[in-house]
Order: sequence, then C-alpha cells, then structure tokens
Amino acid sequence: MDTVSQNPTLVTAAAVGLLLAAYFTQSEPTTPSPAVKKPRDGRPVAIALTDDELVKQKFAVEKIPADLDVIVIGSGMSGLAAAAALAKHGKRVLVLEQRDAAGGNTQVFERNGYEFHTGLHYLGGYMDEKTSPNRKLMDYLTNDSVEFQHLGPIVDKVLATRADDGSRDEFIYPADPDEIIQNLKDRFPNDHEAVYSFIQTVVRACMSGGITVGLQLCSTWARPLFRWWHARSFEFHAKTAAEVVSPLTTNQDLAGVLTYNWGDFGDPPGRASFATIASIHQYYLGGSFYPVGGPSAIAKSVTRVIESHGSRVLVQAPVETILVDASGTAYGVRVNGKDILAKTIISTVGAPATYTKLIPKAHSHRVAHLVKELSNPNMQSCCSLMTLFVGFKGDAKELGLHTYNIWKFPTWDHQTNFEVNKVSPDAPFSMQFITFPSVKDPTYATRFPGKQVALVIAPNFYEHVEQFKGSDMMERGDAYESLKAMWTDRLLAFFLEEFPKVTRESIEVLELGTALTNDYYLGTTRGAVYGLGHTPARFASDVTNIRSPIKNFFLSGQDTLVSGVVGAAASGMLTAGTIEADVMTKMNALLAM
Repeated sequence: MDTVSQNPTLVTAAAVGLLLAAYFTQSEPTTPSPAVKKPRDGRPVAIALTDDELVKQKFAVEKIPADLDVIVIGSGMSGLAAAAALAKHGKRVLVLEQRDAAGGNTQVFERNGYEFHTGLHYLGGYMDEKTSPNRKLMDYLTNDSVEFQHLGPIVDKVLATRADDGSRDEFIYPADPDEIIQNLKDRFPNDHEAVYSFIQTVVRACMSGGITVGLQLCSTWARPLFRWWHARSFEFHAKTAAEVVSPLTTNQDLAGVLTYNWGDFGDPPGRASFATIASIHQYYLGGSFYPVGGPSAIAKSVTRVIESHGSRVLVQAPVETILVDASGTAYGVRVNGKDILAKTIISTVGAPATYTKLIPKAHSHRVAHLVKELSNPNMQSCCSLMTLFVGFKGDAKELGLHTYNIWKFPTWDHQTNFEVNKVSPDAPFSMQFITFPSVKDPTYATRFPGKQVALVIAPNFYEHVEQFKGSDMMERGDAYESLKAMWTDRLLAFFLEEFPKVTRESIEVLELGTALTNDYYLGTTRGAVYGLGHTPARFASDVTNIRSPIKNFFLSGQDTLVSGVVGAAASGMLTAGTIEADVMTKMNALLAM
C-alpha cells in the first residue's frame, strides 16, 4: 500500500508554500565542517558494483567518505531521496542503515527460490505519465532508470457483509474516475445525493491538502502563525473521516465503501483524518502502478545515484546516538563506538525512535515537550500489520490471479470491526488484504518461471505480541509460535477461499511476519509500519516538524509528511531542500504541472 497527497497536494504546496517561505523561513546557522571540504563538480562517476552489492555494503570505517557534509540515519525511501538530492547538489553524504540491506519498505527477500516484496504493494499518481509530478520526482531520484507498469482497469475489489440481508457484498473500485461514480450510483441507487456530496468534499479536501507541505517550509517559530493564518485550509485535517461522512449519509454500507481505504494507512474512520482518506481517493484516480523489476529496483537505482556522486550507503551500521555539543548543536553520530562527524544530521527512523532513542541524555530536555506529545495515544499508531508470505507453483492466468488487490471486511462498519479485532488475538480480522507481486511485476515470470507469490495482510495489535518482544527473534517460544500458527491458518483459509484453484499441495513457502517482525527488519516502533497515526492530533502537532530543537539535526520520513513510498520520497526532498536551497528550487520545478 502506498499513500501520498499527490498532484493538487504537493503542487499547491510548492506554488503557495515556496512563496510563503520567503516571509516565514529563516536560515539557521550550521556548525562548520570539521574537515576541509574538497571541490566537487557534481558530475557522476560510474560505479562498478552490481545492484545487489550496492545495497548491501557492510559498514567499515575505511568506507566513510572524507569531508562529510551530511549523515542520514536510515535508508528507507526518505533517507535515500534526501541523500540523492543532496549528493546531486555537491554534498558529500553518508547513509547509515542498521539492517543488512538498504531500501526500507522497498526491500525484497528470497525464500526457497521465491522473491517476496515487503512494503510497496501499489502506487498511484499517474506514474505512467512522464510529465506527472510524482513520476518526475521518481525519475529525478533514479536518473530515469525505473519504469512503472500500469496495473489495469481495476484498482481494488472490496468485499464485506451487507447490513440488510447478511449477504456477501462486492464493490469494484476502478481506475477510471467516471466509472467510480457510476459504480457508486449503481450500488446505491437511493443515495446519489450523498455520493455527489462526498465527491465534492473530497475535491475540497484535496485542494487544501498541500497545506501540510507549506507548513514544513516554515521555520519552527513561524509554524503557529502559519496555522492561524491558514486555519481554514486545515479544516479536513482537523476532522475525522467519520465526522465528515456521517452528516452526508445514514447508510452504513455506503459510508463503509467510501472509507474502505483506511487500511492503506492504518487508522479506521473514527480516528483517521478525513484529509488522508481524501488524498488516497485522489491518488489512485487513473489507476495503480508497480515498479518494473519489483520495489527493490527503486532502492537500487537511487543508491547508485548516491554512490555515483561520491557519497555512500552502508549497512549493518546501527546508530547509537547523535553527537551534540554544549550549545545544543549536532555534529555527528556514533556507530559501534566510532564517532563520525558531519555538520548536518538527518534522522529518518520516525519521530518516536528519534526523540526517545537518539538524543543524548544530557540534551533530552531540549526535546522533552515533543516526547510528551508522542505519549498522546491520538498521536500514536493504533495498529501494526501481520503479513503472510505465500509462495506457490502455477500459472497466474490458469489460477485466476490478477493485478488488482482484494480487500475484505466483516461488515461495512469499519470502526466497530476495528474495536472488536483489538479485543483479543482470536477476534475476527477487521480487514484482510491480498496482493500478488508476482503478477504485478512483469519481469517476475521471467526471473522466477512457474512461481507465484501472494501477500495476505491483516491488522496486528502490538498488545497481542508485546509479551514476546524481549526474546530472540528466532526463539520466541511455543506460545508465540502457536499464536502465529493460528493467524497463519486463518489468513491461509481466506486466501484459498478467494482463490480455490490454488492448492495446499502447490504451496512451497508459508511464512508469517508480525508486529515484532516489523520492528526487527524495518526498525519500526511497536510495529508501526505507517508511523504516527494519521489523525487530527498528528496534523496539529509540531512533532512532525522537519526541523528539530537540536540545531543542524533534521527529520524526514513518513512522520513528517504522509505514509507511503512516494510520500517518503517527497519528504526526503523537502528535508534536503530545507538544508540546501538549490534542492528546493529543483523540487519546485519537478512538481510544476
């Protein structure tokens, strides 16, 4: 799943926010680099390493570039994007990744001859059009080296139980905007007025969606003034989806269809900011897309751009702390007891981990107000995800596999479904999702002939696995394995029910990842794959500020903008632009229609 407030959102921000920046922003002083900076002409050089070697370069002191300007903590999409943009503009950057491969949610892994894709399930934003802002952004970061496959006329098939007669309900969410409206009118013949009201409200919300990007262009001191001046533009960020949709219709089935996409960011309608729901509807107009070669093609391409400009991406490099001097200015990081110096530091590991784990104790008072905000339940993620990775033999066409996703809900009352799901580990799943990376990536059949992979996803609440968090990942005990086995059986039963031509005998890989798995491999906090909650509280908070209270220390990633790969890439560009003005100028050009 991937969410981002795209064309109107980012373009509005670029057009309006950059003008406002001249008034609201100020240059913050930086500490001089401890080393003499060598001249750089900005011209890329060829890198001999293979793509796989590039994203798996193990940390070693001798691999650190001389005269570092910027250190980036974390190699997810935002970290790679920030590093690529800065490297292209002459900065020497070091990206540090704690795990054994760079790429975050674009990582892939192999089991028994099957390649599994982890966190990128589909993209929107007209990625097949070279002139669309999202495509221009990705082309800039990858040097035009990644293509995107259009996934066809259907984006999602959505299933639930009808409230009136208990029968199976099915709604097709097409790529064509006119067909979406027609499908809604056909399914709800007595609710045409509510349908049109909802569409008009989505349009209004998307017109002001970019205000959050404009906010990020403000210096910290100007943020309250910016919020006050643009209070009306934050209207739909300040209201939940339920608060907006409830006055439009009393038909629970219609309300459920209109808000089914809450699973794309993990907050049900009673908690989710309506602006986020609206941005997803807008994002997938025109259809969904998938990177040719799989999600890792993006990480590999951006890493090559970074390395070709004299910067480095190193893995197995867990950052213990940032280094802060007596004046409250960051000047480096510590990795395996080694101090690495640079005049600017960027953290992309999420606001909770950044402010509770990376700040030296002597300077914790500088971020205490932000840590307090993070303790607010309305700021936090309310659920994680579990993923069942299924590898099986067969031909996609013969088995009836397809490029669109399947969503299934117990009923159309998402909020009640969610609350019931949260009660106990064996409660009904409030959402289930099926995607086929092997069908979406047109190169998969050539690379792995006769093999298919499916991901079956459902919410996973950290409270249900928290008791096992202190144990070794591979040895969490029988109770944990029994819990996983129960969830595996339920998800597999759902999968086989929807795709009866797939037999149990054909399945060669069956592996379940939980919230604890997300923490281990993705470095999440309490399994929060979507970062902070996409709630009204989040959009009213300064925890999301790119600029931290520590001088020369910045944040990037989904907590600063929105979740999703393209959203993270835009966040990386914003942070890079905050550090280097030429990057902001470039971003403005990329986002121009």
